[in-house]
Parts: sequence; C-alpha cells; structure tokens
Amino acid sequence: MVAVINNEAIEIGIVVRDPEKALTFYRDVLGLPYLGDLEFPGTHMWRFGAGGSVVKLLALEPAPQDSNPPGTVPATGLRYLSLFVSNIEDLVNECAAFGCAIATPVTEFRPGARFAFVEDPEGNRIELLDVAGSTAA
Repeated sequence: MVAVINNEAIEIGIVVRDPEKALTFYRDVLGLPYLGDLEFPGTHMWRFGAGGSVVKLLALEPAPQDSNPPGTVPATGLRYLSLFVSNIEDLVNECAAFGCAIATPVTEFRPGARFAFVEDPEGNRIELLDVAGSTAA
C-alpha cells in the first residue's frame, strides 16, 4: 500500500522539558510564526508555522526525565529538523547569543548553498539551510 499525502507539508512534534525556554527559542530566536496552542489532558501544545509545515512543542505532565542522546547524526530516532532560511549568519549569531550550542558553523557545501547546525534548548539539532534561489524565508 502507498500512503496518500493530502498536502505538501508535515507536522513535527517536539517534546520539551523547559517550555518557556523552548518557546523563546522557536518564536523569538528562530522567528517562527506562532499559530496558537491547544490543551489536552496531561499535554499543552504550542504550534508554529514553518512554511507550509507546523512545528509543535509539547509540554507533558509529568515532564519526561529522558532526553535525546547527545552527539551527532549516527543514531536512531529523530536526529534533526531542517529549516530553509535566507539569513543564516544572523540566525546562527542569534542562536549563539541566546546560549545555544553551534554544532556546525555556517559551511558552504556547494556554490550558493550553506548550512549550519544549532541546538535548541532541549539539545535537539536544527539544521539551517540557506540555498541561493530558495523561496523559503
């Protein structure tokens, strides 16, 4: 059977232990537009736009004690989220000023195409991609 995808977007949920710091990072540092929040028994969800996709931050009650294993990409599970941007240097500088680890500084991987990896307050890796001619902002 083949999955039938009804749109060109995805939604990704990120469980956080420090919601205030995560909200500040995704809303104020990365500048993702806030779409609203929802409350479920034992869960509060904040939703942010990322192009046609949605990034959801989830605070669970009780908060989980475990977190993602530290390190680089070679591991199982979700390893990173990629966002296309047009101001990569500014965003990396803002992330550093916020106190986020810069796992990989801005690096050109082909002419006109650059990337960087930053870590959100929970240690999740965020890949920032700046590709010349991209319509992403």
